[in-house]
Amino acid sequence: MNLRCVVRKWLVFIGQKPFARNKPFVRHKSFIVLLAFISFTWCARPASATAPGVAGTLSLVPGLGQVSNGDVGEGLLWFVTTVGLFVMPSKYMSDIGFKLWEYNMYDAYRDAGPQGAAKQTVFANYLGFINPLNIADPVGLGILGYGTARALTAKSTASLGPRNKLGGAFYYGFVGLGEEGLFRGFLFPGFSSIFSSKFVGATVSSVLFSLSHLTNSQSYYHSVGGLTELFALGMALCWETNNNHNDLRHGIFTHAWYDFIIDYAGKKADGSAPATLGIKMSLPF
Repeated sequence: MNLRCVVRKWLVFIGQKPFARNKPFVRHKSFIVLLAFISFTWCARPASATAPGVAGTLSLVPGLGQVSNGDVGEGLLWFVTTVGLFVMPSKYMSDIGFKLWEYNMYDAYRDAGPQGAAKQTVFANYLGFINPLNIADPVGLGILGYGTARALTAKSTASLGPRNKLGGAFYYGFVGLGEEGLFRGFLFPGFSSIFSSKFVGATVSSVLFSLSHLTNSQSYYHSVGGLTELFALGMALCWETNNNHNDLRHGIFTHAWYDFIIDYAGKKADGSAPATLGIKMSLPF
């Protein structure tokens, strides 16, 4: 990799003046991001043995980790798909783009070949949320049982997903895919390796999982109780992932249907009450 070339072009990219969030800006932003990514792929020399943690971290720019693994075509596909969805005017399509951005870090990490990594494709992992066999998991059943009791006894819950419940199920499938990929597929084993302890890895990834929700507007995500609950759920999902030998499909199933139950069961509110595990953020472009 020609680091001087990469740094020079990246500094030019990040030096762009921010613009208002309107359609011309979306087009302008997409064009700038595309040029930045082309600069990286042009300057980079595909490596045959990129360290898994490096590959995952490089995918903060979607697809760059795949390029570092030598999969330039796959990297471009991840980039175009992620950014294309993110800049769409639909909130839900934009959210799906963000979830794919999260998952692409796990995909690059896994493809770099860490020890014990599962080999399922993104499609197999996503479709895991509609496989009823994945409900046969004691940890997942406990989480879903808790979510059901919480939804039915809470005074109100905020509605974050699409009004159509069928669309909401597929939407939360992407939420489960992205967050399980990033926090349990990439960060959990990554920090476990760094600290030589799965418990520490689960703790660090669950703290980050909890804190990542601070960007949400619902008061639940800004309360000690809410953040503590998210941390506990993150630890439980790490446990589930570990029990399934890093196969994410059970966790994706649990995560997606937990969010679905919380969102569509019980009374609806104005958004100030406890909501789902899903997060709403902006890509760092």
